[in-house]
Amino acid sequence: MNLRQMEAFRAVMMYGSVSQAAKQLFKTQPAVSMLINSLEQDIGFQLFERRKKRLYPTPEADYLYTEIEVIFERINDVSQTVQDIQNKQYGFLRIGCMPGPSTFFMPQLLADFLEEHPKVQASLQTRTSDAIAEWVSSNQYDLGLAEVTQDNITLCKTEMFNLRAMCALPADHPLAKEELITPELLDGEPMITLHPDHMIFQDLLRCFESSGYHMNVRLQTRFFIPALTFVERKLGVCILDPISASSYCSYAQPGKVVFRDFAPEVSLKIGMIFPAHNPRSKITVAFMELLREKILDIQSNPQKLLSWGS
Repeated sequence: MNLRQMEAFRAVMMYGSVSQAAKQLFKTQPAVSMLINSLEQDIGFQLFERRKKRLYPTPEADYLYTEIEVIFERINDVSQTVQDIQNKQYGFLRIGCMPGPSTFFMPQLLADFLEEHPKVQASLQTRTSDAIAEWVSSNQYDLGLAEVTQDNITLCKTEMFNLRAMCALPADHPLAKEELITPELLDGEPMITLHPDHMIFQDLLRCFESSGYHMNVRLQTRFFIPALTFVERKLGVCILDPISASSYCSYAQPGKVVFRDFAPEVSLKIGMIFPAHNPRSKITVAFMELLREKILDIQSNPQKLLSWGS
């Protein structure tokens, strides 16, 4: 039994005659009759009784039709799945994200994407940047967003972005009137920083030491989002990346914190990372395009953040 035979049999059962089945299948009547005859020979029993040029299905034909209809329903399901894949509406997306953006930035972006792709399933897991690189390299994630270091850049393919840091200050801080914040202005000023092993802390320390000014670290946090709570409470200022600033602006009310440009330039180096050898799915590529667009918008339009709350 082959698919062409089953297709002819199904059509005859659905439309009641060889002539109508032939029209629906765009075949000749003799071709359909030949397929039915060959099917009966293959299976070893009669499917139709032929009386006065009409076909009457046997009970065995009714049983077989029920089973064949299930097969064609499954074929239709597969066809719909293929169409959904072509339209980027079907698949499973596994994302690893470094802690900072995993709080607001990535969930909001992924929620937007899933609303546009209702049949897509996703997994979002928070890991350290080095762990994300390891998991991506072993194909446990389709895509990762991570800080780029010398240790993890060699494990995967990486599309890098340099995100220039800015300064977060209490809205009523005397320095809030300045358009550009420098180590000179922050000399001895209480600051909230990440821990000393972070690239931004190390770059900041070099900036202050090379210019002869004192970096007064009052508070240290693991991530920037909690640091902004301390800025709100006027416990210090914070040099942070624009993704964290953008995340804060997405949920906070203006009036407590403002953002200002900082010089000399201090950047957070992040990357979209993906497996080096495995091909990417259409869903992964579609989400990467959305993520890239969002990061580039933040990167190229700092004024949106610098004017927020002013």
